[in-house]
Amino acid sequence: MFLPSGEQLNIGRDEQWSVPAWEFETDLYTDLPVRWHTTRRPGQEVEAQVRGIDNDAVAAAFVEACAQAVDRARNPGKYGDSDVS
Repeated sequence: MFLPSGEQLNIGRDEQWSVPAWEFETDLYTDLPVRWHTTRRPGQEVEAQVRGIDNDAVAAAFVEACAQAVDRARNPGKYGDSDVS
């Protein structure tokens, strides 16, 4: 999570890896090497999410997702978040 200033929000949790499990939320499941996105939350924080089955690809995408999250937090209009004050 990143604040509107681009500063990373420390929520006191470490990065986590999960184990294979049955997924009921099919929009979250992926068997791709990597899938990532950023999302602006109602409190104006920007979240970076990365998931996949390839450890190296996920690690590389995490860096890219965090960079985009910082840019999105600092430049909301660039990402269509223009209703953010």
